[in-house]
Amino acid sequence: MSRRQVQAAAVLTAAEAAARTGLTVRALRVYEARGLLDPPRTAKGWRLYGPREFQRLGVIQALKSLGLSLAEISRVLAGDTPSLRRVLEVQAALWRGRLAAAQAGLDLVEQALARTDTTPLSVDDLCTLIRRLDMSTLPDTLRTVLAEDYTADERATLMTPTGTPEAAAEGAQAWTRLIADIQALMAAGVPTTDPRAQEAAQRWQGLVAAFTQGDAAVEQRTAGLWQKALTRDPRGQGLPFDQGLWTYVGAAMKAIAGRV
Repeated sequence: MSRRQVQAAAVLTAAEAAARTGLTVRALRVYEARGLLDPPRTAKGWRLYGPREFQRLGVIQALKSLGLSLAEISRVLAGDTPSLRRVLEVQAALWRGRLAAAQAGLDLVEQALARTDTTPLSVDDLCTLIRRLDMSTLPDTLRTVLAEDYTADERATLMTPTGTPEAAAEGAQAWTRLIADIQALMAAGVPTTDPRAQEAAQRWQGLVAAFTQGDAAVEQRTAGLWQKALTRDPRGQGLPFDQGLWTYVGAAMKAIAGRV
């Protein structure tokens, strides 16, 4: 592209792009230094941001919101850049799940607040509320399947984290990061035979083993639980992930097994 073509195609300078997007010029420079952006320049060296750059920025910001670091985003974008639409669809699915969980929790708390207007909550009431709030954070579909296939005692055991609260929180965060990483790989079209996909599948296996404490029977039953939930909600509108991600991880695991 000639300098004249660059000038004609460009839309905004770095300062203007930063002001319009809410980013800082420094952030744009960091993205460029990491190889995430490569804006064209004028004859005088001014960076220019047009539709191509803003499309790329949209993908970068969307991937950041999924919890990926700049290094991870760089790896994702090393291949074909995922479409902004695909990344936004992933975001939408995540937010729908969070919205459903938040609404369920809010309903329970408001019910408890209404009761406190007339009668103080007993210790038993508080314990029941804590258990119900714990369950309310589960997606509706998963909660329904749990109620169908598990007794109350089994559900209580399943919902009681092992180890310290800190370890449980770290485990939950690890799952959130892993799901976001896999969704980014899928959005980028990374095949399940790729080392990045197989590394993610190994992380998945590690988190499952930590949750099931290495009990093969528990692992098999838990897998059945998720498969049943995904059969009812294949698009994952009320779950942390969809059937496509579940299938992707399974294929990556098979690729690992075939490699051994």
